Amino acid sequence: MADFIEKHRKQIFWLILAAAFVTIFVYNFLTPYLSDDYFYACEVRQAKSFWDLLRQQYGEYLSNSGRVVGQFNVRLSLVFDKQVFNLVNSGMFVTLILLMYGNIRRKRKYDIFVLLLIITFLWKFAVDFGQTMLWICGSCNYLWGSVFILGFITFYRYFLNHPDKIKHKVLLAAGAFFFGVLAGWCNENTSGGGLLLAIMFALNFWWAERKKGGKGLHAFMITGIAGMCCGILGMISAPGVRSRSAVMSDGEYSGIVGLLSRTYKITLNIRTLFFTVILITIIVLVLLVLQRKLCSLKQIRGNETVLFLIAAVATSYALALAPTPMNRAFFGAGVFLMIGCIQGIVDVTDHELFIRAAKYSLVSVLCVWLFFTYLDNLVNLARIYREENERIALILEEKADPEGDGVVVVPKFREAFRNPYSIAHDSDMDEHGDYWINLFYETYYGVENIKAIPRDQWNELYGED
Repeated sequence: MADFIEKHRKQIFWLILAAAFVTIFVYNFLTPYLSDDYFYACEVRQAKSFWDLLRQQYGEYLSNSGRVVGQFNVRLSLVFDKQVFNLVNSGMFVTLILLMYGNIRRKRKYDIFVLLLIITFLWKFAVDFGQTMLWICGSCNYLWGSVFILGFITFYRYFLNHPDKIKHKVLLAAGAFFFGVLAGWCNENTSGGGLLLAIMFALNFWWAERKKGGKGLHAFMITGIAGMCCGILGMISAPGVRSRSAVMSDGEYSGIVGLLSRTYKITLNIRTLFFTVILITIIVLVLLVLQRKLCSLKQIRGNETVLFLIAAVATSYALALAPTPMNRAFFGAGVFLMIGCIQGIVDVTDHELFIRAAKYSLVSVLCVWLFFTYLDNLVNLARIYREENERIALILEEKADPEGDGVVVVPKFREAFRNPYSIAHDSDMDEHGDYWINLFYETYYGVENIKAIPRDQWNELYGED
């Protein structure tokens, strides 16, 4: 078996990637418009041209959010059929896998072990998978944003490690600046973590070059970091950020007390979201120390596990500067943490049998977990998809009825179908017609009043189970 895998390593590698695309595409297909998707879809329908979309985004920049890149991608995604988003979003998921893979050093060529670790870690430990990987508004801000940020880091590291590949210094410097602006304008804390990573990698390169008597700095190193700084400043200085922060922070403690309170809450969130990955990382760091791979300052400051761990911590605690965030704001920190953890697993020397057994047992257990979890939640997503289509049919039927009273009563999603790969239940309609998501549905489908009641009540009044 081992000989077969070794002989066909490249083909197996790409087959696994293809399977990763198909599996996430199926979940994307079974995820309908949800929550704020309806709000933005209503706005996008009013746009008559690309410039109208830009004007809408500028209005949001002034009133609500500085995340121009992510929010504009939301609008673009809603212009086209949902199937276009499903394909692009699945491609983004695979791109994130490849970027994480590209940032793992000292691995084998077409390393199946590393690839499986990345895929299973994402499915198991990614923060709020349904919100950050499948929901249109969440995916464009978190999954896509992390792809742009990690893409810049990968680009930046490539030319740091291969300065001989620099052929056109001016073009590279300009490209690094604009790529940096794009990466910096994605997400407040994750872009900040990406900037910190770029600075740490640049400093390590500069120290190494000084010892060798080399040049030490290249133009792209400066322009890339400058671009990220410009992107971050453009995002956090948006007028909409101030107004939104004022609303979100209403009732919270301010000053030092508020900062300490938010820091405490972030620490609890880190424990809840990443405890297992942190435990694995600690074990890995202890093994690296025992194997004398983290014994000197030089080894520590140049170790990718340490650097990505620092970035993950900084990305998490940067959230203490803003009002208490949603869990999905930790998505980028989780990506950095997973890269650091997997890098450490790769770096641990596995000459001893028990270490090899631990490594391959870990990835094997995660693959088995993913198989059963995927199938179980595939059925739940299909049920939610069916029920959402049923509700849409009821709404359209009432809209088309000339004798209807304009009031549509639909069943809520069944609680038995709740799962971490869908936000449907967290943004379900309510029995009160003026509830925020009800209003979105009413505007999108052009009906006067939509109410949602529990399924058992709806069955008694309007139909049969």
